[in-house]
Amino acid sequence: MSTFADLGLSEPLLEALSHLGYERPTPIQEEAIPALLQGRDVIGQAQTGTGKTAAFGLPMLEYIDPEDPDVQALVLTPTRELCIQVTQALRAYGEKRGISVVAIFGGAPIRDQASRLNESAQVVVGTVGRVMDMMGRHHLFLDKARYVVLDEADEMLDLGFLEDVETILSRAPSGRQTALFSATIPPPIAALAEKRMYDPTTIKVRASTLTIDTVEQFYVEVPDREKPDALTAVIKSERPEQAIVFARTKIGVDRLARRLNDAGVRVKALHGDMSQGQRDGVMIAFKGGRERLLIATDVAARGLDITGVTHVINYDIPNSPDIYVHRIGRTGRAERSGRAITLITPKQRGDLDAVRRHANTDIVEWSANGKVPDAGAAKEPEQPREPKREPRRPRHTKPREREGPRVKLVAAAGRRDGLEPKDLIGAIVDHSRLEGEDVRKVRVLERFSFAEVPADRAEEVVAKLSEKVDYDLEVAKR
Repeated sequence: MSTFADLGLSEPLLEALSHLGYERPTPIQEEAIPALLQGRDVIGQAQTGTGKTAAFGLPMLEYIDPEDPDVQALVLTPTRELCIQVTQALRAYGEKRGISVVAIFGGAPIRDQASRLNESAQVVVGTVGRVMDMMGRHHLFLDKARYVVLDEADEMLDLGFLEDVETILSRAPSGRQTALFSATIPPPIAALAEKRMYDPTTIKVRASTLTIDTVEQFYVEVPDREKPDALTAVIKSERPEQAIVFARTKIGVDRLARRLNDAGVRVKALHGDMSQGQRDGVMIAFKGGRERLLIATDVAARGLDITGVTHVINYDIPNSPDIYVHRIGRTGRAERSGRAITLITPKQRGDLDAVRRHANTDIVEWSANGKVPDAGAAKEPEQPREPKREPRRPRHTKPREREGPRVKLVAAAGRRDGLEPKDLIGAIVDHSRLEGEDVRKVRVLERFSFAEVPADRAEEVVAKLSEKVDYDLEVAKR
């Protein structure tokens, strides 16, 4: 296997990779990086978790001129979560070269993002809608963008962004280098590549690599009306440290979350109809290990790149084998084992066989104590296993008071200090009488961080944390 040095990367990027603990390139990196360094357009069929951000990001950063303040590269993403994730990665890779990476996405003040664009933005990572908005307001100009990346192009198609993507590409120079990465390549994406890319090199990670050898795969065949009880039985029997349950629709996610919570299985829902604040709260809690079970649609779960997920459960078998492969790739990461369990009805056996053939994998019947679960198994009062990755924080049995006024806390520390949302939430919970659910609207910026807590506990939190942390904390002035 090659090393990153063998791929032709410069010393500053190799130093950054070494500092981050990257030892050897993944298959998609091994094939894409040399082609992109040669100036070729690239189509990469790869999913989250295969290392595609480094695959397109490292060659991009190699050619950015740190002395030129203009926008030299653009990365388009379908969602805010993926935008933030890609931005953080590119900043880490390009730190040694002093390259400025700016994120622009919806749900955040336009004025702040416009200010960053006007100051210095050599690489822009943005959601499609916010990029269109910034171009319309004359804050973003792409006439010198020599490198454009479409990340998760199939999700842009699903969200109805393809026409806007065409408009954005038309604003960039015709001689640009273009990279397109997508878990699947449906016909509209192939047509876009044919129209907007020049003689692209196509790289496809084989299904056997995508599914990851460390994932055990099972199915449960059950009548449609018994699926909720069968799911409950699977969860109570498997007792996952962390699991993502995939449902096909937003309504299905909400309905299933209510059903499981009523059955005594605590879950959180995640889908596109939730407000951005609600989605951020769920994502932060799940990534930080404070929530064990998540029910989500495919689109909403984009950006959830978490090594601690031990189980993926397909409550609804996906519409295509490629989506199945993409879903189960969210477990079995970082050399840990994972389990994927798919619920099917008798009429869906053919769909399951199609997945088997496409992924070239075995999917065997799941059993609990030698028996396929039935509705009665869901009623067994078995206690779920707690996550092993973090010490369990004390829980309080005092009844929660009625929702009251809240205030914002400001911490004089941020990303440059290594602070993450889970760190701020953990500090507040560990050193006060609050619980994770009491801490909301957490945002970590470059130099400052914010969190909302109940107003009647704010002074107590500030007083106790000031003795425990090495940064200033105060109640924001209204």
